[in-house]
Amino acid sequence: MNIIGAIGRNVVLPLRDFIYPPVCFTCDNLRTKRTSRICEDCWNSIPRIDRTHRTWREIKGKLDQEGLLDGLLSCFLFEKEGKLQEIIHLLKYRAIRSVGMELGREIGNAIIRDPLFREAHMLVPVPLHKLKLRERGYNQSIVLCKGISEITHIPVRTDILVRGKYTLSQTQLSLKERKENVGGAFSIKRKRFPDAGERTLILVDDVVTTGSTINACAQVLLDHGARRVLAASAALAQ
Repeated sequence: MNIIGAIGRNVVLPLRDFIYPPVCFTCDNLRTKRTSRICEDCWNSIPRIDRTHRTWREIKGKLDQEGLLDGLLSCFLFEKEGKLQEIIHLLKYRAIRSVGMELGREIGNAIIRDPLFREAHMLVPVPLHKLKLRERGYNQSIVLCKGISEITHIPVRTDILVRGKYTLSQTQLSLKERKENVGGAFSIKRKRFPDAGERTLILVDDVVTTGSTINACAQVLLDHGARRVLAASAALAQ
């Protein structure tokens, strides 16, 4: 086994790096950390966010108006044309799932530092409609959940929420239009989910802007017996 390992280190890995140079997917510079597709300089260039940030306070204020969520946690600030937008696009449209796992691990590390979040019982990814799922091939929120669970060991539940209504992209919609767009879009896969009832659930999405989608999901979960719903995302958008 040691001989095989030595061959891998001394022959296979250098050959692989020669054929596929370990360059950053967003800046083309060489990566020093081979386990990541994004270099440390690019990760470090993304603005981080916490409860003191203006954008967090604004979005939390919008969510509090509905009174459905007991907590909001996010890691980064999503800026249009920014580095994080490139990374999210790699995840959503180029199927680079490893960056989703990295983002999930970032969320997971934030969760274990937060007493409210780390006591949650389940991670619930915001679902995609079956047509969009077929088009994309996978749900990026599930990838995030897997990264979170790797750190926190909170189980991922993909069998609770379903998106039955095909909705328009929320990007160019007003707050009122966003609410109408996702109204009635989500439901529970089973009429009752006793193993999820009376539990604290964390809804997970990639980017939260107004919170309309998160609120629509939270409403359904609470209507079916969830004790408490929290929201976690990779980023918040201005």
